[in-house]
Amino acid sequence: VVGGPVAAPYAYTATGTDPSLRSFDVQHNTFSVSAAEVSFTKVPTAESRIGFRTDLFFGKAADLTAAFEPESDGKEIYKHLQQAYVSLLTGKVQWDAGKFVTPIGTEVIESQDNWNYTRSVLFGYAIPFYHLGVRATLPVTDKVSLSGYLVNGWNNAAEIDGEKTFAIGATLKPTGSLTWVANYMFGKEAEDFDTRNLFDTTLTFAATEKLSFMGNFDYGKEGDVEWWGIAAYAKLQATPSWAVAARYEYLDDTKGGFMTFGTKAQTVTVTSDHTIAGALKARLEYRTDFADEDIFENDEGSFEGSQTTLTVGVVYSFGAGLF
Repeated sequence: VVGGPVAAPYAYTATGTDPSLRSFDVQHNTFSVSAAEVSFTKVPTAESRIGFRTDLFFGKAADLTAAFEPESDGKEIYKHLQQAYVSLLTGKVQWDAGKFVTPIGTEVIESQDNWNYTRSVLFGYAIPFYHLGVRATLPVTDKVSLSGYLVNGWNNAAEIDGEKTFAIGATLKPTGSLTWVANYMFGKEAEDFDTRNLFDTTLTFAATEKLSFMGNFDYGKEGDVEWWGIAAYAKLQATPSWAVAARYEYLDDTKGGFMTFGTKAQTVTVTSDHTIAGALKARLEYRTDFADEDIFENDEGSFEGSQTTLTVGVVYSFGAGLF
């Protein structure tokens, strides 16, 4: 299968400056092509046990996702490969080796697959984006799936210190309307660092055919440094072509500033999602971020306790079967 999205946003910040605590919508009063992606996929099956996936990734989001690569050469080599791995099915276990996006969190890089257009602070600051290594996935039953990971670390396709990171995960689907996911990741991110631990869990519930809810909790610890946050979501599919989604976050970064802002913060986001035609979507979003301290810079060079942004985004997804 080949397919992928193209995302083009415009964002306006009331403070008159580039917004803070954002992942990809980082520029004020600017039209941009945030991301363009092409994916090639062959899923392994019992009849054909070898598969692969390659996601070619371009745009501002590709640069920002690769910004944490420890080596400058690695940024250029890997930033256009959002994912690139081969798969092997042995019995019921699927093995994947290569670069893949993280299993942590409830949001993903592709905006059309999220309920809101802008990403949560948890997505951009509390968890990794991607890993390079090996993972194994075992569907125990049709309701329970287990996974295990051995990877280089957080956002480093190129290994620099010889330390590895491990992760285990479980997905439970007790009913067709309820899904619970839990992941635990641990490992040293540098030879002289303490072990970094991250627990992540998400819960998704479809109350009706039109109304859904979702929750996400993350807790991280590295030595004396701690960070945690929770996000709650609601989505109403009012008509076949129009939905509205809301997200609330509470974040605590007071014990070490791992998420870079070093205080307590909250975000409120409301997104209107309209399908124009086929796979073409337009999104209008209002978002306010506010913190216990003045951390948001305004156009006068001083700082305020909140920022408000209005974002308009257009997303188009295409796909076709090749294999």
